Order: sequence, then structure tokens, then C-alpha cells
Amino acid sequence: MTVSSSGPSDASALSSPASVPLHRRIPVVVWLAALYLLSHLPFLAPSLEDYDSINFGLALHDYDIGKNQPHPPGYPAYIAAGRASLAVVRVLVPGVDAIRADAFALSGLSAVAGAMALAGAWWLFALLNGIGGGATSVAASTSARSRVALWSALILAAAPLFWMTGLRPMSDMSGLALAVVAQALLLYGALHAGGPDRRRARRAFVAGALVMGVAIGVRSQAVWLTAPMFLFALVAGRAHGIVWLVTRPCAALAAGVLASAVPMVASVGGLPRYLASLGAQAGGDFAFVDMLWLDPTARHLVRAVKETFIASWSAPPLAYVVLLLAVAGFARMAMRNRSALVLVIAAFGPYAIFHLLLQETVTTRYALPLLVPVAYFAGAAADAAKRWAGLIAGVVTAAALAVSVPASVAYGAQGHPAFRALQDMLAASRGDMPGGVFAHHALGRTLEVASARSLPVTESRLRYEWLGPVDYWRAGGTRPVWFLADPGRTDLVLFDPQSRRDVTQYRWPVAGRREFGGTRPINADWYRIAPPGWFAGRGWSLSLEAGGVTVADQMGLDRRSIEAYVRRRREPAWILVGGRDLAAPTSRPSVLDLAIDGHSIESWRLDPAAGANFLRVIALPGGVPDGPGAYATLTVSAKADGADGPPPPVAIRQFDLQSAPTLMYGFGDGWHEEEYDASTGRRWRWTSDRSVIQVVPPQGVELRMRGESPRRYFDSAPTIRVRAGEREIAILRPDDDFEWRVPVPADAVQSAGGTVTIEVDRVYLPGKVEGTSDARRLGLRLFDVALYPLLH
Repeated sequence: MTVSSSGPSDASALSSPASVPLHRRIPVVVWLAALYLLSHLPFLAPSLEDYDSINFGLALHDYDIGKNQPHPPGYPAYIAAGRASLAVVRVLVPGVDAIRADAFALSGLSAVAGAMALAGAWWLFALLNGIGGGATSVAASTSARSRVALWSALILAAAPLFWMTGLRPMSDMSGLALAVVAQALLLYGALHAGGPDRRRARRAFVAGALVMGVAIGVRSQAVWLTAPMFLFALVAGRAHGIVWLVTRPCAALAAGVLASAVPMVASVGGLPRYLASLGAQAGGDFAFVDMLWLDPTARHLVRAVKETFIASWSAPPLAYVVLLLAVAGFARMAMRNRSALVLVIAAFGPYAIFHLLLQETVTTRYALPLLVPVAYFAGAAADAAKRWAGLIAGVVTAAALAVSVPASVAYGAQGHPAFRALQDMLAASRGDMPGGVFAHHALGRTLEVASARSLPVTESRLRYEWLGPVDYWRAGGTRPVWFLADPGRTDLVLFDPQSRRDVTQYRWPVAGRREFGGTRPINADWYRIAPPGWFAGRGWSLSLEAGGVTVADQMGLDRRSIEAYVRRRREPAWILVGGRDLAAPTSRPSVLDLAIDGHSIESWRLDPAAGANFLRVIALPGGVPDGPGAYATLTVSAKADGADGPPPPVAIRQFDLQSAPTLMYGFGDGWHEEEYDASTGRRWRWTSDRSVIQVVPPQGVELRMRGESPRRYFDSAPTIRVRAGEREIAILRPDDDFEWRVPVPADAVQSAGGTVTIEVDRVYLPGKVEGTSDARRLGLRLFDVALYPLLH
């Protein structure tokens, strides 16, 4: 690529006495970087948070890639810097607890790196804007590129994602800082390779190569940001000679990489073991990460672009303004400074492609490096406004800070929910130690920190975490257990709902903010579970998550009988069991059998032609018979009706067993299958025209509903009626999202045979409206619908 300008060359401009004003403006960015750092120190992360940050925190004390401390590719240089930072924290804050010390060490590193990234970006912006700028004099060129660098750096500093990442105990900001500094050094070396400042250019080239190598050891994705500029510098520096290029910059790059890689590979026992760990991580990414590469659709591409370029700015209106400026700046450079534009595309384009194709774009922090070119283009557009440039850049910066600063205050105010729950667990354990402590996988890492070692933590298997308590209870455990749950997971429905009522919810003040997209986990629930009335094993489908595991394991009723374990009792009890026949309507009927300790309690016939869903209420007037152990084995099996043949594909969606008069309820005729958004953890269920809730045993209840505004689907509000039999209990006409509580008297429920009905006078037909095969009749979209005993 040929780099040109009108007037003096960039090399001479940067090295001549007339270029002194540029250097005199360096304190401007120093002040900006210092201000960024100082404004972040009061709000550093008070605890570790994301799963990856916990891996980093554990690695500060025990570096072991085999244990994901940290996860592959290993981050050796980052962990080395983190350990140095931890030593500083222990000196400066000697009384700080271990949880905060690790968090302060890593988030303090991010704050310092953010300041360094600003300085490096400012220098990179100044160099880029000095290429082919068309200025009429050296002084004018210097002044122009200094202004653009300042406007761009201001916008970058205030960007919500850049601002918040400077507080987080993650490697992203440290990797970006070194990558940008390496880019600036390499670009300086390339631009001055043939000028009078050749000696300084050589030193910059070698330093840039060394920093590039270290950057890869901090965050491996840095290679996508630095390799293009390194190649450009090699081509531009060919006048130095092949021998010099190989023995200086190439050797410096190798030294930077090997300084991290050699001890890292040695720590895991050699290259084969390291590659095995790396391969396992990559396999997990391709199996579970939602990549555009694996789903190359236009819809996925649009979503990835939005998650990359809109979410970074948190507030969509702010994002649109900045992106509009960036597009204008891009167009202006395309017309007036194509050489610089090509370099920007070369420097950040490969990372953009890598990110959009191979990274989970919902994890917003992965888009951090792409803020740099966006800020540069926006700064260039602002500078084009001449005397209004400062005002435009100032307004954008102020608007961004109005979004960023309140978020940083909330972030620094309290630790992540998982660590707040851990601290409460530790306090509670001093008075009463549980029989075991279990957790969902994303939260389980929290229980591996040093301060949790006094708790009886049992490691859980990914996707099968509920089986930890199951094994404890089946082995005869009688003490309560604790479960640290991800609210987005739904496998705990496999336990008696009455045993899950003692729960403390912990919520993150910044949960839901776009800058924290993809954080795992985002919230936490601490369950204290007494020995339950029942619990289920494998093969059940009481939630979409549980059903997915059942299908993946091929352990449903079409493969084998499924088992649950029910506490023995002498008092009368009721069983509620429901599900769905997944066979085609023309398929052969089937027979289901429910047995306790091998003795059949009830059998019933399912005919898919009569309807896919079923709900069954079974009375146990004598309770659950005595026998060995505290729990009896309840078995559900299925077979084809009337002749030999494969078992039918039946999924058990609802189950409960309670002693009378404990309330149970089930979703009967008219209800659609529960739906679930894995990215948000939100669940909902649609009604139809007429949807029946079965109340067991019949009693007074309070119906509580929380739903979406029907006006999203209808021009006017529908009429909703709650009935018990023919008796009308209440009427609602919601114009917006709604929450509704309806008391239904006992006599009304009893006279209706234990049913409560929700009727809607208008339905949405997705198949007809959207042109699909979806034949459902959709009434209300309910995010929460539950019955509670009616208190008199």
C-alpha cells in the first residue's frame, strides 16, 4: 500500500521541529487517562463476577489449566500481572478479605489498562489522521490530527462498554490496551521506516513486536488486532534488510510469545496435554456457543451486528447517534484519506470478522476492540464540523457519561449476587451446617474460592446438577441441603415445590444492562431445601430444560420407565400427573401405568386422536405405604395399546404429590406448552380461548397472573373472564402489561369440580398472520400464573 500526503511527508512532519506542538499536546491525553483511572478507582469490582473472572481469581492462587484455573488458552501473562497486582493490593489494603482482594487486583488492572488503552488509542488516532491528510502545512496537519485524536479519545473513554470494562475483573481491557499500544508502535515504525527518524522507527518496531507477543499472552484474540499491523510494518521496513527483520522484530515477537507460552505449557505437563485442554475448550465452544459460523442466516447476522455495535453503547439512542457520526466519518475518510482508512480496516477488520463469525456476540465485552475504530470515525466526523467540533464531541461524551457513570456507581456498590450469597452462607453455616452444598455449574465456581472451603460443597455435573441432592437423599441424608441456583435454570422443578419455598433471591443492580450481556451467571438464588416430599430422577420433562436433557440422553418413556422418589406417609394424599403424547394424531393409542414400589396404582389410556395433552388426578386414600427407607419408588411406564410395538413418545410435563389438604394445581385443557428464552431465562405459557386450571383438592384459591399486554397482538383490549364452572368471578380488560390477583371462593371451586377457567374473547392466530404452519389459538401470554390458598 502506498501512503501519501500533500505537502511534507508524515515521517518528516513527525520528526521535524515544526512537529513540536504535537508532542506538547501529549499531556492532554495523559490528563484524560489519569482522569479515567481516578474516576474508576472508587468503583472497582467488590467481588469477582463472571464465570471467567472466577477462573482468573482461582488462578491467582493455583495456576492449573486442567482445572480451568484459568480456562484455555491459559492467559499466562495476564495471570502474572494479576499476581503482581494482588501483591500491591495486599500492601495497600492489608485488611481486605480474600474475595475483595482478588477482585480489586484484577479490576484494578483493568482500570490501569483502560488508561493505557486511551493513551495508546490517542497516539494511534494521531498517526492515522496524519496519513494523507491533505493539510497545507505541517503545523496545520499536526493541529488537525491532534484534534481528531482528542475528540476520538474522549468518545472512546466515555463509551459505556469501554467505561464499564475498566471496572471488571476480566482480561478484556488489559488485552486491548497492549494490542492498541502495539498497533501504534508498529504503525510508527512503518511510517518512519525510510525517513530521517529511522533509528527511532526501528526501536518502535521492535518494541511493538515485543508488546504484541505479550498481548497474545494476556488475551489470545489480540493476534487478530496486531498481526495485520505487524505484517504492514514488515513490508514497510523491508529497507532495513531481511536479517534485521528476522533478528530484531521477529525475534522480539517470538520472545514475547515464548516468555508466556513456555512456562504455561510446562505447567500442564507438555504440549500434548495443553493441546488436549485447548481442544476440549474449542469443542465446548462449538457445541454450546451460538456462533454465526454455525448458523449463517441473515437474521443471525443482523442480530450479531446489533449485539456488537448497539449494545456497546447501552442506550440505543446514544448508539444511533455515535454510529451515524461514525458512518459520516468513514465516508469522509473514504473521500479524503483513503490510505488511513485502509489501515484502519486492515487493523480492525480481521477481528471484526473473527468476532462476528466465531464468538458469541451476546457476550458484549467481546466487542470492546471494535469501539476503537467506531470512536475514531465518530471523532473524524465531529472534527469536520470545524468550530462546532468541540461541542459535538463534548455533547456525545457527556451523553455517554450520563449512561456510564450511574452504572459504575451501581456496579461498585455491592458484590455479585453469587458472592453475596456465599457470604450469607458462610455466616449461616456457623450456626447450622447443611448436609451438603450444591450449585448450578456457572455458580459452582463461586464455591471453589478459598473462603468457601469450610462448607460441605459437593461438585455437580454440568446439566445434571439436580442429581447431587438426589444422590444425597437416596443415600439416606436427612439434613437440609443448600443449593446455589442460577435463576435462569429450571431443573429444580424436579423437586417437591413445597421444599423450595425457603429461598433468598440475590439480584445484581446492573443485571439487564447491555454492557453486561452474556455474563454468566447474572443473578443467584439460595435455596434451603429440607428433605422433600418427592424428587425425580432422570427421564422426566417437568421443564423445557429437563425435557431437553431427557431427549439428549434418550431416557424418556419411549426408552424406559422413569422413576421418582416419594416420602412415605400414612395420611391421605393426591398425585397430579400430566403430560403430552408426542405421537402423530393417527398413531396407535398407548397405555400409561403409575406404580409405587412395584405395585400398580392406576393405568390409563391415551389416544392421540383425542388430543395430545393429558392431566390426571390420582387419590391415595391410604397415603404412601411403609417400606424400606424413607422414600418409596414411584414408577411411570408406557406401552403401546393392544399389541406389541415400540413404546409411545410420551413426555411427563407435570407432576406433584402432596398430603391433603396441601394445594396442588395443574394446567388442563386449553393451555399451550411452556416456552423459554435461554438468553434471558424468561419463561411463559399461552392460554387459548378457554384454559382450565385443575385445583387439587378443591378449595378456595387466589389466582395470580402476570402477563404481556394483549395490545401487542390486538387493536383493542380483549375481555378476560375468570370462571369457576358457570359462575363468573372477575372480568379484566388489560390495555397494557398487567398483574392480576383474583380470589376464588371455596364453594365456587368445589361446585365447579375443582376447576378455575380463564376465558378470552379474542385470540391471535400466528399461522394465519405470519404465514406459518403454527395452528395454535393464542389468548394471553402469561409470564407467571399460579394459585395460592385463599386466606380468610
